[in-house]
Formats: sequence, structure tokens, C-alpha cells
Amino acid sequence: MEPFDALLAATRVLPPDLTARSARFALVLRPSQDPVAVADGVRTTLADFAVRVRPLSPLEPRVLLVDLPGRVPAAAPEVSFEAAYALADAFGLEAAEPDLPTDFFPEEPLFAPGRESANGFPPWCWVAEDPELHDDPRWALGMMNVPAAWEFSAARNRLSRGEGVVVAQPDTGVTRHRELDGVFTVPGYDVLDHDDDPTDPLERGGSPGHGTATASVLVSPGSLVVTGTAPAALHMPIRAITSVVQISQVAVAEAIDWATAHGAQVITMSLGGLFSFSLHRALRRAVRADVVVLAAAGNCVGRVVWPARYDECVAVAGVNRHGRKWRGSCSGAAVDVSAPAENVLRARIPRGDGEPDHGQGQGTSFAVAMTAGVAALWLAHHGRANLVAEARRRGETVQALFLRLVRATARRPAEWDSFTMGAGVVDAEALLRADLDLGRERETLAGPVSEADTVRSLVAEAVQPEAADDPLLDWYRFGPEISHAVLAGRTAPAGASEAASSWTRPSPRLAKAMANPALQDVFGLDLAGAPEVGGTS
Repeated sequence: MEPFDALLAATRVLPPDLTARSARFALVLRPSQDPVAVADGVRTTLADFAVRVRPLSPLEPRVLLVDLPGRVPAAAPEVSFEAAYALADAFGLEAAEPDLPTDFFPEEPLFAPGRESANGFPPWCWVAEDPELHDDPRWALGMMNVPAAWEFSAARNRLSRGEGVVVAQPDTGVTRHRELDGVFTVPGYDVLDHDDDPTDPLERGGSPGHGTATASVLVSPGSLVVTGTAPAALHMPIRAITSVVQISQVAVAEAIDWATAHGAQVITMSLGGLFSFSLHRALRRAVRADVVVLAAAGNCVGRVVWPARYDECVAVAGVNRHGRKWRGSCSGAAVDVSAPAENVLRARIPRGDGEPDHGQGQGTSFAVAMTAGVAALWLAHHGRANLVAEARRRGETVQALFLRLVRATARRPAEWDSFTMGAGVVDAEALLRADLDLGRERETLAGPVSEADTVRSLVAEAVQPEAADDPLLDWYRFGPEISHAVLAGRTAPAGASEAASSWTRPSPRLAKAMANPALQDVFGLDLAGAPEVGGTS
């Protein structure tokens, strides 16, 4: 089948639904390709679909977003992946990916843990509130030595509490909450509606209030109950998702680009999902612009998700008040550091009259937000311009400098597992006191992990090492689909094997490309019976 015939065949099986959002694909162009010419070619070839084409962002004209109005991502993801491969082949692209909302980042349930599951996840992932912590609302700050860091900066006449540092937070947006009254803000954005209002609409069925809760542990001024790690920082809210369990990688990439272009100095992401070309390119642009970028390791699926899994990103796992792993925290070699994630006091949206507007929360969402606040303390204490100059003098980015120091100064509780939980628990005071050369002697000679290797490492960790041994497979091209299959296998509810199999069927192109039986087992079917393009059997 010729590339354009395959493209049209794959695209036509995307189900029509005039009331739903468009099916969307991100196209990564080769360096030699003209974005305008490729965009015109897509519009001409897919003219019957009234296709819309635009650049990902002003910072990234070489990633094109293609929307097919009236078409939705197929219920069987392999159909969407097959359409992406057909697009890549038809236009000679470096890569293409479908923008599939994923549910690989479960959040704390809205019920008492232990009675039922949340989003198909067993109750063992969550813990009950700890009544011993009711009288110690700042325990997480103390564990990270944050108050001591504030005092250290103030005693040396440095900017304290993150003063003046712009921290961007792609999330569900924020809503008015008394725990955020008095927070210093800069203009934010809504990448979903493409307007300047990042207000969380608190839609039912999503994750209403998630952005407000994570913002509270970052920037709440402490005038009431909740105190953020950087209460004097400038908060830049960005509405990029409606639900933490339905992440659009492309929307998050747009949010990173918007934040980078509008002066963010720290970007914190309490979310996670798939390997994504567009997301990784946006992350690298931010790092090259000397933005400190952090992401949550993930919850309940065991292995670190993306973007935290990317080598350039600071990956933050979660611990409890005793310095032990929070039971739901994802872990593994990709984790850089850990921070409190169990029974952390945070703002919440009451569900009824009489309910408190704050309480104990859990999840690596809070661990990364608090760590982002510590990054703001560090930038304010030294001065960002000074740190940029010092990083350049050492041949580093500010991100690399921060990552080296936050790992070198992390506190290691007794019996700490540095292989799966990172260097230790973030210590804000030690970070601010550290010489900027600390840890350079510990650096390895190994280069950064490649994009494709982050997928192979996930397969090796979650399945078996042998499954990642397929040297002829293009791990880069098929990375989004393979990561989807592995993570979907980790998130399938118990007893749903028949339903889960529809989420692990490979696209025809991936089925033909795989030669490793151990990797084939990830998809749980006889590949000899894999469907043709557009097939359902």
C-alpha cells in the first residue's frame, strides 16, 4: 500500500463524532523540511477531513499539530498509532504521534481509602489520614529544612522565601481559595481554550481543584493553615489539563513552551503520562533557556512516567514523615530525589457544606510542587543571573547545576534505597549553603540517556530485561506506542483482562517491526493474527 493510501485508510477508521474534540496528531519535521510546505501538503492530502494545521507554539515551528474535526481518537489506540505512522511515512517526517489522553497518573481518591478502589486502582495505593499530624501542619516543611533555609537567606541579606522567582505550574488551573489569598502572581494562560484565564472550572469528572491544591504547597503565604515552600515566589498558573488522570502530552508541551516564552524560571508538573516527542522537545527548550524543570515520578503504576522519566527533567518521588517510601510512589533508577508525599497539608475544594477547605493529601504531585518551591528558594538566594553565569562557567545549564546540588545535599534517612528513590530527601538549607562545585567530583563520564533508552529502560524494569533487547526495533519511532502498552498493562483494573487486551493490541506496523518474543508478550496476543491497517480482528 502506498504511503498516501495507507494514510487515508488509517485516517478514515477514526470514528466520526461531531460533538467530541478533534483527533490530534503531532508531526515532527526533519531539519531539511519546510514547515509551510508540509502544512500545505497535509491540508491538501486530507482536504476531505477539513483538517486544521498549526505549529505547536511560536518556539516550535518544526512540530505541527494536525486536528481532524469531527473525528475522535479511536477506542482502540493501535488505530490512532497506525494513523500516526501513516502520516510520518506519507510526508517523510522524523516522527509522528497521536495525542491520546492517558490515565497513567492516578490521584488520591475522594473517599476514605481502604473501602474501594480509585480509577481501577487497588486501595493499597493510598493511606488514611494521620491524626498525629493534625497538630503539626508544617511537618513537611520541617522535614525538608525549609524554615531554616528561609532564615539562612534572611540572615545573609539575600532574597528569602523565593522572592521574585517566577514558578509556572501547568495543571488544572487555579480557583479562588482563601489559602491562596495574598499569593504573588504573574499572568497565566489556558492552553486548552487558548485564552488568558487559567481559572479551574472545577468540572465534574475531572480533577477539580488539583491545581489549587498543588499551588498551595508551593506558594500559600501561611496566613491561615497551609504554608508553601516558596511563599514569596511569583506564581504563574497554566491550565493545561482538565484531569490528572487524562493527560494530553501535547497540551503539556504547549504549556511548557508558553511558560518558557513568558519568563518562567521554574516549571513544576504534578502530572505524567507517555513518552512523547513534542513533550520532550519542549522540555529541552526550557532547559536550554536555563529554566529549572521538575515533574512528579508518578503514583500507583510502579515505574516512573514521563516527563519525569526524561533525563533532563528533575524526577521527584514521594516519602512519608518517617522518610520511608510513600506506598503509592513510583520509583526506579529515573528518580533524582524524594520529598514528602503522604498526608501533606494542602488546600482542598469542599464537596459540601461544613467540609473543611484544607486537609491531608497524598501523591507525588505534592512532592514535586514543594521541591519546585525549594528550587525557587535557591534561585532567589543566589540570584538567577549569578547562577546562569556560574553554570556557563562550568559548562552546565542551570538545570544541571541545580540537579547536581540538590542530589549532593539530599538527606539520606536510615536504610535509604538510593537505587529506586534517588539521592535522598530534599534538604533546602543544605542546598542553599552548598558550594556551587559540590558534587562535581561525583559526576560520571556517561552521557545523558537517549530518548529511546527511556522507553527501553521502562520495558526492562516493568517487564523483564530481555524484553528490551531488540536492536533492530526503532525504539524512538515506536516509543509512544510501546510506553502506552506497558503503562496500560500496569493500570488495567483487576479482573479486566479482556478489556485490557484491547489497550495492548499493537498497530500493524509495530507488530511487523517487533522480533523479540519477550517484548511481543507485552501485547498479549499472537502477532500472526494482528489486524491489517484499519482492521478490528
